[in-house]
Amino acid sequence: MARMGYDTALSRLRDLLTESMCGSGRLALVEGGLAGGKTHLLHEFSRQAVRSGALVLSATGSRAERKLSLGVVDQLFRSAGPAGPLPEHAARLIGAASEPAGSGGAGPSVTQRTTDTAARELCGLLLDLCTDQPLVLAVDDVQFADDPSLRLLLSLQRRMSGSRLLIVLNEWYRGKPTLPELRAELTRHPYSHIRLTPLSVEDITTLFTKEGVPDAARLAHGYHRLTGGNPLLLHAALDDRLGALCVDGEAEREGPVAGAAYAQAVLAGLYRWDAELLSVARAAAVLGDRSSPALIAQLLDSRLADTEELVHILTDAGLLLDGRIRHPRGACAILEGMPHGERSDLHTRVARLLAQGGATAVDVARHLLAAGEAPEAWAVSALRDAAEHALTAGDAETAVRCLRLAVDADTDPQERHSDMYALTRVLWRRNCAAATAYLPRLRGAVAAGQLPVSAAVGVVRYSLWHGEVEEAVRTAAALCATPEGLDPRSAAELSATFHWYFGSDRRLRTAGTDGVRVTARRGTWAHAVDRMTTFWVRGGGDTASTSAQHILQSCHVGDTALEVVAGALLALQCDSKPHLARSWCERLVQEAARSGDLTWQAVLGSIGAAIALRLGDLTAAVQQAEQALRLLPVKAWGILIGLPRATLIAAHTSLGDHDAAAQVLRQPVPDAMFETFLGLYYLEARGGFFLATDQALAAGGDFQLCGSLMHEWEADLPTLNPWRANLAQVNLELGHTAEARELIRQQLERTRSADARLRGISLRVLAAASEPARRPALLRQSVEFLTAAQDRLELARALNDFSLAHQKLGEFDQARLLARRATQVTRACLVPGPVPGDEAGTEQERTPQAGWHPQEHHTRQVLSEAERRVAELAALGHTNREISQMLYITVSTVEQHLTRVYRKLGITRRTDLLSVYKLRGQNAGDDQVDLAAGGGLLPAGREDVAGCVRQG
Repeated sequence: MARMGYDTALSRLRDLLTESMCGSGRLALVEGGLAGGKTHLLHEFSRQAVRSGALVLSATGSRAERKLSLGVVDQLFRSAGPAGPLPEHAARLIGAASEPAGSGGAGPSVTQRTTDTAARELCGLLLDLCTDQPLVLAVDDVQFADDPSLRLLLSLQRRMSGSRLLIVLNEWYRGKPTLPELRAELTRHPYSHIRLTPLSVEDITTLFTKEGVPDAARLAHGYHRLTGGNPLLLHAALDDRLGALCVDGEAEREGPVAGAAYAQAVLAGLYRWDAELLSVARAAAVLGDRSSPALIAQLLDSRLADTEELVHILTDAGLLLDGRIRHPRGACAILEGMPHGERSDLHTRVARLLAQGGATAVDVARHLLAAGEAPEAWAVSALRDAAEHALTAGDAETAVRCLRLAVDADTDPQERHSDMYALTRVLWRRNCAAATAYLPRLRGAVAAGQLPVSAAVGVVRYSLWHGEVEEAVRTAAALCATPEGLDPRSAAELSATFHWYFGSDRRLRTAGTDGVRVTARRGTWAHAVDRMTTFWVRGGGDTASTSAQHILQSCHVGDTALEVVAGALLALQCDSKPHLARSWCERLVQEAARSGDLTWQAVLGSIGAAIALRLGDLTAAVQQAEQALRLLPVKAWGILIGLPRATLIAAHTSLGDHDAAAQVLRQPVPDAMFETFLGLYYLEARGGFFLATDQALAAGGDFQLCGSLMHEWEADLPTLNPWRANLAQVNLELGHTAEARELIRQQLERTRSADARLRGISLRVLAAASEPARRPALLRQSVEFLTAAQDRLELARALNDFSLAHQKLGEFDQARLLARRATQVTRACLVPGPVPGDEAGTEQERTPQAGWHPQEHHTRQVLSEAERRVAELAALGHTNREISQMLYITVSTVEQHLTRVYRKLGITRRTDLLSVYKLRGQNAGDDQVDLAAGGGLLPAGREDVAGCVRQG
């Protein structure tokens, strides 16, 4: 046997034709692999033989005609066409041999004799044809030829030694003969055995060069790796290449192109051969990277030796490499060409094999997902484990698919509900709306005791999120009423959740329980949550804010209840630490963005927007609220939609963009939202809009409703909602000065002495309700409080009122100075800040000093802490004497600090400070002077406050 390439094989066949023309009959057996070019070689040789003057008769063996007696011989005679009509005698002989056994009363033995007789006579007819001109008999796929035709060909071989006859037989190469009897008979007589090998890199280079492919030598290596030298696959890949180049001239820059033509060629080659090869190829495609002869044999329940032989054939054919499908496009084509049921069954069997072999749950689950079924308990267990691994890796989509399949496959109700909750939890982190369909069944599972306590608390949280308040309360009450009670962590999360929505756990008490009850000793985490929620009762304080910081330091996105984290951020804000709350919020938003947790990003982003509003950063408040709303569809927000929309309404109103605020107000919100504190935030923002647009009565209705609800909920704290100050402003608009002063008196009594912001707001409104002569003293204190609180928006309002108060008293110089300061602070409210999670602003915020933006002064020395304090107050418009009094330093020291600040920042005037200072102060909140605690107010000022309250 001679192994040779296509060109060499063609040359050898031409030599055999020349020898046969000289009266020396020849027979050539050409072997080749799957789609290895045998047919193309036979056709090309046949064309050249015809041009040489030979008569070529051709035929192709077929599985469908294998039992058709003399079917191949019939093709040979008919292939001559009009130039060589089928002799009448040959047609009669073939017809007689093709009659079914037993027809006309003849038995099988008679039929066999008839066929043999016909074959001998047909053999003679073919030999007679050689006398007139050289004859070539070309039979493709001889392994499918019928037995009588094979016997006739062997008979010709024995009789053609002196004839001008060349017989060319194409046969599959399978490692061992497909027709052992034919092979044994052939070897008894001279014949040529040609083994057609795949195209080499050099062959492909030559082909590319002939076709004008640029850089042929380089591309040849890549296409050889893609096709293994298989001509069918190579020409298909070239077709894909031409199509791709028409679309993109640089389509080959990353390697050979494998497209639709390549995929079709893979299937065409497989369907030409027998079912065993197709089964092996399908098994390899299903196994993917894990494919090996051993696993394929196990999967198909076949002998390993037979499987290895088939794998070797497919490897020679360029379809497999190292036991795996050579190219992903080929694997996809094979999988897509399989019937769904067969593909699903194979994937299930692969999953079972991998599980039995100790493969990872992720690998097992991949095949179960492809199968679309989990038939047994081992499969469901693998899906659960794979979902957990996927979540750890940040692949929530795969986790959802695994858990959905597990839920569908679970037979035990308790396990099904446990998996359903796990699925709901994952869905909630990406799109809350998709999880709502499972809540009714999960609430039923809680009632039936089929969910663990931690999952039951989660069901309550999710129900409240979507405003299903009564259902959530009933579920929580049933949970609290169980004899075993709640574990400490679950109890703490449930309590924090009810505080977040309602300000207390009163809804549980009204449902007939004693509130959240635990039977185990509370741990440090549960104690921290309990202490953090005290701000709902006390309005803030070190206990709540310290515990809030501990919670935030220990929380992880997706693991800690979102309501606990939101409550901790609110606790920091209520304790006059908005900058610290903002810093934590931005950090958590970035963590949520890295993990792809859209729900956390959206909610934390909306909280960040509310904090920006609290600091007077109006532009940032709008940006962050709008970005948060874009992250989730409206339905997914549930009743929490009120938080970002309230921020937008308030920010747009403060910016004077009343049309934008009205547009937000026109968008519907859930009615259930007004049963929670989220509704209070919305009512406060809507009332502010009504007040700004001269709708005082409507504003008063919203603020009064806030007060009624807070009283009803036992959470009437100005820190949570300063409705009295807001209602006082409404009364001032309506001319009810005495009522306004009484409301402010009540608010001041309820405000903690450490809450500089609320005291500043209250004093500003009180000044408006007081005699003109008393206003400057009150407004001076208001400005000092609001400066300490770092609320730019309220500070700007107080400064504006302070300026007007001096103007009304005829003190125009002081009025102009305060007006300039008010303008500076107002402009600062419009300076856009970075949006958490927005990479464009990340680097800009990473400056050496929090709150300062050096801009073009990156190489200059940063400010010291003392210089930064002085510069901040100067940027806000304070005089040197005021700064010295606020920081307890001399005027001379202030001047020295400012001189160094100007030099380091490269500025020359005091007014340039605001253009450099962005008034963000991310970490400055804890460093600000606490005027309320530090004795910044004069005793006379306190007396003025008391006197103004007593007026009227």
